[in-house]
Amino acid sequence: MEAGGSEDLFDAVDTMARLLGGSIVVKDVDFRVLAYSAVPGQPNDDGRRSAILNRRSEDGWLQWMEESGIRERLINSDELIRLDNPRATSLIRYIQPIRAVDQTVGYLWLYFETEPDAEAHRTMFEFAQLLAPEVARRGRAVTENPGGHVLSQFLAGGLSANRVASALGVDEQSNIVVIAVDVEATKSDAVIIRARAVRALALYTQMHLASSLVGTVDQQIYLLYASPTRLEPDVEAIVRAISKHLTRAVQANVRAAAGGVHRGIAAAGISRNEADLTLRVLRTKNDWEHDGLFASMRHDIVLNEIVEVLRARPILVRGLLDRLITHDRQRDTDYVTTLRIYIDSFGDMRSAAESLHLHPNSLRYRIKRLTEIGGLDLGDPKLRLVLQLLFAMAPEPGDPADHHHEDSPGLD
Repeated sequence: MEAGGSEDLFDAVDTMARLLGGSIVVKDVDFRVLAYSAVPGQPNDDGRRSAILNRRSEDGWLQWMEESGIRERLINSDELIRLDNPRATSLIRYIQPIRAVDQTVGYLWLYFETEPDAEAHRTMFEFAQLLAPEVARRGRAVTENPGGHVLSQFLAGGLSANRVASALGVDEQSNIVVIAVDVEATKSDAVIIRARAVRALALYTQMHLASSLVGTVDQQIYLLYASPTRLEPDVEAIVRAISKHLTRAVQANVRAAAGGVHRGIAAAGISRNEADLTLRVLRTKNDWEHDGLFASMRHDIVLNEIVEVLRARPILVRGLLDRLITHDRQRDTDYVTTLRIYIDSFGDMRSAAESLHLHPNSLRYRIKRLTEIGGLDLGDPKLRLVLQLLFAMAPEPGDPADHHHEDSPGLD
């Protein structure tokens, strides 16, 4: 039996329904109906009829499958799953993933009045394999992700805001936000993991963020969300939910960084740049399960960008602390650490003394000595600012050993 075209697919489904003694619906990865059995007397109920009439699974079913973890199992295995949804009728439901070249391309939904035997289970699996090439051809495989192509073109400047608004089904002046996503992966499996994350994110947005596009640009995963109302979206909740979902769906650590919310689809480029800057800061924190918003991390972002400039041009700060570093090395003192904590305490003598476990008078003496040794005028606010930036460049703040490292240009 070969399912070659539309009629062949329906014929094949009818034949299998008769063989199994149940009814069948074939759906693509977006749970859109591709074919269904129409055998007289076959099992049927309102849920199956609704899916066929609306050409797609009901949102209530998809929500339950998401919350119960079934959608994740369907994406990552060939497992035949019984659907014990409390909303279901007396019909027994099974869903069999349809996979082609190690990729889920659709689903075989099966309905029975009595429990099928083990032989029927094997037949369902074999039938799913038989249908795979045709379902892959006819269904919209998530890896193709047409929305991703639109997003890539748009962010690269190849599409107008008007075209994108039309694709999203929203007003061109809608509030938008761009979210950048990192997924942990080794170099060898990065492409596979990234593609899996894009598929999972595309499925998630179809259910929860309808006015969205998901795709990659220069191997970076992005999500563009346009709020269908004039209200600003709850970006923090969206980012948190995306991160949590992808961590579970892809079985890998995830970072998600959101740019600012802007009015108008045309402002997506601005939000994307903000998301990229936010993600760069998150990467410095070595905390994979960490999310960030440009709106609440602006100070971190500004500091990170300035520090990156200084690291790229070490000549700007090299030598500022040479005298103190030399003194610490030769006399086994810790004036550099003392200065760092004093600067980080904004010159608050009592706070800095507590951090160093010193009496304030002892700290005053140390500060006086290190300014003399280092030739530093701590009354100069510009110098204090430069010192703050210099200390921000060190790999481990508070560790005097860092000032001895060859790769610490500002402290060498």
